[in-house]
Amino acid sequence: MSVIGRSSTPSRLAVRLRARSLLASCLAGLIWTGLVLVSDPASASAQSAVEIPVSFQVTNTDTSQAPCNSGLADGATYTIRGHISGPQAALASGKTGSITVYLFGYEAGEWNWDLKGVPGYDYAAEMARLGHVSLTLDELGYGASGHPADGNETCQGAEADIAHQIIYKLRHGQYTLGESPGIKFSKVVLAGHDVGGEVAEIEAYSFHDINGLIVVTWADQGQTPYIIERSTVAAFETCGESASGYVHFISDEEFRSLLFYNAESRVIEAADALRNPNPCGVIRSTPPSVQIDRANVSQIKVPVLIVFGNNDTLVWTRQGEEEQQGDFSGSSDKRSVFIPEAGHFVMFARTFRLFDSTMSDWLSSRFPTP
Repeated sequence: MSVIGRSSTPSRLAVRLRARSLLASCLAGLIWTGLVLVSDPASASAQSAVEIPVSFQVTNTDTSQAPCNSGLADGATYTIRGHISGPQAALASGKTGSITVYLFGYEAGEWNWDLKGVPGYDYAAEMARLGHVSLTLDELGYGASGHPADGNETCQGAEADIAHQIIYKLRHGQYTLGESPGIKFSKVVLAGHDVGGEVAEIEAYSFHDINGLIVVTWADQGQTPYIIERSTVAAFETCGESASGYVHFISDEEFRSLLFYNAESRVIEAADALRNPNPCGVIRSTPPSVQIDRANVSQIKVPVLIVFGNNDTLVWTRQGEEEQQGDFSGSSDKRSVFIPEAGHFVMFARTFRLFDSTMSDWLSSRFPTP
């Protein structure tokens, strides 16, 4: 199995590519400067994987069906930064066909889908070795991407609008891939974890521009008393006391003790060290957007995969989770999977291989990469 990593330099943007004219020749060897590629002879079928920095210029607007009721999108231009990971040969040829865009939830960031430092838990790298192309990124207000001066000046609908802008740019190659123009993708799958799942739903029923939808650890019904109380406190008390408009949704102790199940301590430590505060506009717009979701997700016609950790009952009841598939009444291709011995961060449980294979099998059966 191949192992992928980033440059050892501190900046995420330190990794650089040679000009596109050299891409084809790199098939014989790794000549993309700054990329780390290690082969594991134990898995001859695994594909060589690369990770390339990308950036997108977007506007913080909300033209989705979920308006910024609790905040005003400032209309400014920002840079969204992330990485495209995939099989080396496919990206070098520029003929990858499909890509999956990954969004995340509260407290998280790009690391939600490409955790470094703990072998096996870099999900995007694992997908690349299995033949899939992924875009992982820091959403607006998080990590290495642009931040509105006031965290109240964006919302779930605006995050969905920005995802829509990124999807358009992926289809037309209108983004920076290392130091080269972007590759065009004919098929785009959108995936979201936690409230990123809500953003993915909003994008899907508002713009109808994706080929597939994956919702991980998100339901539009069955909210538990805990999450209702926590959402109220975060929206009104915590955000009300914040001068910057950026806050943590839960405490450090809650993050470490409630969101992980059957996880290695080193994984919890790695994730905890990377926690991001959340824009208050996102926190405040999430609950009202749920009702908008329930009225509109039936408009989604594309294939849908829904994944939960079998032991995740912190945010939703099991009944609420099981009812999620029925919400997508407009799709003739929908499937729900419960990963055993996994919690809210299903990709960080010790059963993560089952999660990876579930995602890979579903993508391979519907959106194969040449």
